[in-house]
Amino acid sequence: MRISVIGCGHLGVIHASAMASLGHDVVGIDVDVAKIAALGRGEGPFFEPGLSELLGAALESGRLRFSTDFEDACGARVHFLAIGASDGATGTSDLSYLYTAVAELFPLLRPGDVVVGKSPAPAGIAARLAATIESTGASLAWNPELLRQGFAIADALRPERLVYGVQHGDEHSVAVLDQVYAERLTAGVPRTVIGFETAELTMTASTLLPARPRLENL
Repeated sequence: MRISVIGCGHLGVIHASAMASLGHDVVGIDVDVAKIAALGRGEGPFFEPGLSELLGAALESGRLRFSTDFEDACGARVHFLAIGASDGATGTSDLSYLYTAVAELFPLLRPGDVVVGKSPAPAGIAARLAATIESTGASLAWNPELLRQGFAIADALRPERLVYGVQHGDEHSVAVLDQVYAERLTAGVPRTVIGFETAELTMTASTLLPARPRLENL
């Protein structure tokens, strides 16, 4: 499946690389020219154990590329929003980058596309974005990524669970996400389908709780 990942920070780079490792055709989009050039050379913008290997393998396979041009997201069936929604200095919500990304993506959306929020965001943001996105015939889902620093690659490749936040009755988004994560679902990873706000709160709560190591890491 063709996928775009909007935002190539910590979450976006890991998610894009993981999606490529599952066999999807992925383009990562970011406005930072230097960052995109470095990623294209296989140089991650941060340290995370296992990232260099995952990123390098994805690039070498030809299933992952990076771009500063939103037009390169055109034709993707699923668009993941991995845009930070908080001010790193103050910890307060800053949704300007998220709204800008949606505005850039808007003219590229087609009926049947699914836009998927990945980043932490205040409760209610998904419902606010849904009306705009649905006016194109696309749909919105919220799919929080529960990554722990130092174990993010393992969490991305072998998640303990998958959470889909969707509008009531939105079977299309659920079916498309099931295709995206087919390999993980076949491997027995449980998934939960819930509403927007519950999915948003799931992500927020996970960032507030202390990291809990998996049994395999004890």
